[in-house]
Amino acid sequence: MGNKRGRTGNTGGGTALYVTMAAAFALIAVITAMALFFKITEIRVEGEERYTADEIIKASGIEPDTSVFFINASSAQIDIKGALPYVDTVKVTRKLPGTIVISVTESKAVAYIASGGKYYLMDAGGRILEETASVPSKTELRGVKAVEPTVGKTLSLGESESVRCGAALELLKFMDGQDKLGLTGWIDFSNMSAVIVEYNGYRINIGTCDELDSKFKLINDFLSKNTEPGNGKSVFYDDKKKGLWF
Repeated sequence: MGNKRGRTGNTGGGTALYVTMAAAFALIAVITAMALFFKITEIRVEGEERYTADEIIKASGIEPDTSVFFINASSAQIDIKGALPYVDTVKVTRKLPGTIVISVTESKAVAYIASGGKYYLMDAGGRILEETASVPSKTELRGVKAVEPTVGKTLSLGESESVRCGAALELLKFMDGQDKLGLTGWIDFSNMSAVIVEYNGYRINIGTCDELDSKFKLINDFLSKNTEPGNGKSVFYDDKKKGLWF
């Protein structure tokens, strides 16, 4: 009886070994098939404007003839945004049997800040897109001092100026949404209780950056009735009377 139990135990161990080996061989076969039959034959880029498809593909690090299953989509997305600052969003997807699709949306420069004799273009969210030695033809942010401006990073004025920075970016984003930055020469944040927007020659003192919706309803109404350049004329928002005067 003892010998029979011993033989049964050995048979079970052998069966387990065979099953393990079979599973390993099956896994190797699957990996081999993935490598051989799902090679990348096309890398397609969608949404590119500023950058070429070749620039985006190079930044992704994805190589043709690699298996579509062996690429790291998350890593490729991070690499693209790190190398190409104007890229706002990016998504890398697989399309079997051998296509990789890289979809991007690109930011647009709407404003700039001067620092250390250089100019830094940024999008409406405050992300620095480009450094240039010449004055850009965009809205200038005045009265703010950038701390170590770096392409690809969001504008920072330092911890002590976080409130000013937040208000500046809030107003910038709001005005971009209102399509008001095209004719805005500069915005001065020197006095956070009297922020001045230079729009089409009018110097509009909006007070604080609070209640932007109601303030810009009045401002937009005023500007619709005064389409000629303001030539430096001052306009003030009255917080108490909730109106404009000039």
